[in-house]
Amino acid sequence: MRKSIMALVVLALVLAAGSAFAADVKEVYSKNGMVSSAHELASKAGVEILQKGGNAIDAAIATMLALNVVEPNASGIGGGGFSTIRFAKTGEVVELDYREVAPLSATKDMYASEASKKAKESVLGGKSVGVPGIVKGIFTALDKYGTMSFAEVAAPAIRLAEEGFEVHPMQTQIITDEFEKLSKYSPDSAFLPGGLPAETGSVLKQPELAKAFRLLASDGPDAFYNGPIGEALVAAVNNSGGKMSMEDLKGYKMIVQKPVHGTYRGYSIYSTPPASSGGTHIVQLLNIMENFPVKSLKHNSPDYLHHLAEAMKMVFADRQKYMADTAFVNVPLAGLASKEYAKELAGKIRRYDVMKDVPAGDPWPYNDAGKKAYLGGGGNQHISTSSFSVVDAEGNIVASTNTVNYFFGSGVIVPEFGFVLNNEMDDFSQDPNSVNAPEPGKRPLSSMSPTIVLDPEGRPFMTIGAAGAMRIITAVSQIVMNVVDFGMSMDQAIEQPRIFNPAGGGKAGKLLIEEGIDPSTADYLKLRGHDLEIRPFGGYFGTAQGILFDHTKNRMNGGADSRRLGVPVGY
Repeated sequence: MRKSIMALVVLALVLAAGSAFAADVKEVYSKNGMVSSAHELASKAGVEILQKGGNAIDAAIATMLALNVVEPNASGIGGGGFSTIRFAKTGEVVELDYREVAPLSATKDMYASEASKKAKESVLGGKSVGVPGIVKGIFTALDKYGTMSFAEVAAPAIRLAEEGFEVHPMQTQIITDEFEKLSKYSPDSAFLPGGLPAETGSVLKQPELAKAFRLLASDGPDAFYNGPIGEALVAAVNNSGGKMSMEDLKGYKMIVQKPVHGTYRGYSIYSTPPASSGGTHIVQLLNIMENFPVKSLKHNSPDYLHHLAEAMKMVFADRQKYMADTAFVNVPLAGLASKEYAKELAGKIRRYDVMKDVPAGDPWPYNDAGKKAYLGGGGNQHISTSSFSVVDAEGNIVASTNTVNYFFGSGVIVPEFGFVLNNEMDDFSQDPNSVNAPEPGKRPLSSMSPTIVLDPEGRPFMTIGAAGAMRIITAVSQIVMNVVDFGMSMDQAIEQPRIFNPAGGGKAGKLLIEEGIDPSTADYLKLRGHDLEIRPFGGYFGTAQGILFDHTKNRMNGGADSRRLGVPVGY
């Protein structure tokens, strides 16, 4: 009897407990402007442009180009991405979609054969490369919203590429991890001097990349989409097993559109619409959690994590079934983002029950468009991509996430110009019957979610984004709740350990818990019935960068993830 009483006491303590994690928190504050990115040199490049009188859009492009130099494994002009921009004077928020598209040679069944899967054609070599869109995104942003020329904003990146920078141990490890791929497709690249991975402490110079930036500065985007850079790109793709043409590049179109909009406890959320699933499913996940007293459940307590994991399962079941490029597929976006639909899903969560069967829900009754039958596709597991946030002195905000997909993308590096080509075609489903199957000109499904949050009074509150494939959705959502529900500062919110619980094919996946969450909490979740796995604290759970607005002290609070080389810089 006494043992039973003791067990109940222990259980009560566990239920009341929050996370015991001691975060390595490094808050940065500034009054005038700030850039928070995944590398200090890139953040400094953006701030350099702000200090020279550029606005947030100018600084964002400078940061983006500098990241291409100092973090070439994760993003660059051979890839694509999304930017969410808010203009201080008008309050307007726009979304730039410069996501890669499938080439004209794409077919729905191009990766369906066993031979293709065995050869990993969707991730390796030329057949995995989507038509890059980032250069079109850069020039559109500068032309429409910037105040500086490409030559001016590219100057810091060109300097970094020509003079070089010191290789960090993490970067040496990434190059080493990708050595087989790089040595097969790009053995003479700058990242393999003498045929071996660049050593820690060595200075990495990329004169070919600097040449590409200089050519773009003199000739504009035509150098890429209808000129020598494009011709070299097409040759590199086709020489490594792909089928791309200059017609693919000339036909690329980027999109300026309205972002997804939702609310969480009175805070307005603006994020990415399709072809990214990120914004819609962040809104959906937060809508579900809004039905529970998150703050009183306590941060990273068993009850909080149980409800969050169950909500994640239903979100990812819906993502798999419905999400695709809306230019090709009728997606129930309004239904997925509906408060009423979220309330229906929240009603399925039981405190002591764990869902094993997780079919997709039915958002169509909450949607204006007609109902369709779907066969969904899966998601990816890589940890690459790069996200950053910029705020200028006027209060203009840019949240941007860019990628070449896997680290070092396809492994193909354009030899004449030194930039990595994406393997974004892997973000399509290999099932030709999926809504997310490849088609010419189609954008592959993404999870990128550069997000801007306004407070209940309509003032800028936070800009946040992350890398990490589908974990972007869960990382950004957890960080928003860390700030809104638990009152954390920016870096404190970013550094907290996270969870991820996918679902697909009608079944729940494992509840993955990041190391740093109280072990007794993990033990109790196992007892409750969760199929649980603890993973090391690190990039798998997403790497985030963000800026929080402190209106009481008229300052900005920057945070950047220690899971990456992130550093916020302000002035």
